[in-house]
Amino acid sequence: MREEWAAAFSERARAYWTPARTAELSAGKSLAILPAAAPELLRALGILHRDGTMPPPQRRKFFQVNHMVAMLGPALRELSSTRETIRIVDAACGGSYLTLLLAWTLAHGHGRKVEVLGVDRNDALVAESARRTEIAGLGALVRHHACGLDTLDVATVWRRAFETDAEPAIDAVIALHACDTATDDALELGVRLGAHLLAVAPCCQAELARKWERLVDGPGGDASPLAPIHRPPHLRRETAALVTDAMRQWLLQAAGYQTWALEFVPTEHTRKNLLLRAVRRGEPVPQARTEYERLREATGGEGIALADRLASTP
Repeated sequence: MREEWAAAFSERARAYWTPARTAELSAGKSLAILPAAAPELLRALGILHRDGTMPPPQRRKFFQVNHMVAMLGPALRELSSTRETIRIVDAACGGSYLTLLLAWTLAHGHGRKVEVLGVDRNDALVAESARRTEIAGLGALVRHHACGLDTLDVATVWRRAFETDAEPAIDAVIALHACDTATDDALELGVRLGAHLLAVAPCCQAELARKWERLVDGPGGDASPLAPIHRPPHLRRETAALVTDAMRQWLLQAAGYQTWALEFVPTEHTRKNLLLRAVRRGEPVPQARTEYERLREATGGEGIALADRLASTP
C-alpha cells in the first residue's frame, strides 16, 4: 500500500517539477535537496502538498532545510570519505526533521550506508517521527526510541533497534533545539561515545541566567560591574545564552574537538539560529579549559554544569 502511494506521489511530483520550475525555485542556488529528487522526503516534512506542489509558505521551510544540510556539508563529506557505514544518534530528536534530512542526504546524496537512531523522551513525538519516517521511505535506515538521555544505554538500544549483535561505533551525535541543559546532555553523550561529529542547535539556555539572577539578588550584587546585565531579565537571558555557547565551545575544544559557531537558519526565519559544529581532532587542548575558566570569572564567577561533567568523562 505504501509502495503504491509512494510511486504515484513521486510520479506526480516529478511531472510537476520540470527543469524550468526547479530552476525558478532554486533561483541560481546550488541546493542539496530538490523536489524531483526527494519528493517522499519533502512530503514527510510537510513541504510538498499531496499534489506535489510547494505553496509559498512552504518555500521558506524548503530553503531552511537546505541551509541546514549545507551547514553540515563539510562534516558529512568527511564522514562519507572515511566510513563505510555512518551511525548517528539524534538526541532529543523531536519531530525528526534533521534525522530524516541526514539519513536521506547520506544515503542518496553521498551514497553511503547509514543508520540513525532518534531518541526523545516524548512518546507522542516518537510515534509521530516513526510515522513520518515511513512516509519518507527511510524505515530501513532510521529507528526511534522513547527515553531520556540520562537513562539512554546507546549500545543496548542500538542492538535491539537495528537487530545486530555488534557493538555500535557512533560517528555523530546531533541535537536540534534541545532545550536548556538537554543540549549539554547531547554534547556529553557525544564526547563519551567518542563521536567524530557533534552538531547542536541550542535552545532556551537558562542555566547560567538562573545563576546570574541569584548573584544579583545576593549580597553585594548591585555593586557588581555586571549588575546592568545580570539584573534586567531580557539582557540577562540574551547575554547568558551567548556566554553559555561560548563556554560550550571552549569545553569542547578542551575535550579534543575543533569547534565552530555558525548561523544555522537565516535570522529572518528564527532567532534560534546558532549551530555549534564540532569535529574530533585528537588530544584535548588544555589551554581551552583555561580560557573557559577566564570567561567564567569575567562574567561573574558562575559556570555551566557541562564543565564538571566533561571533566569526569574518560
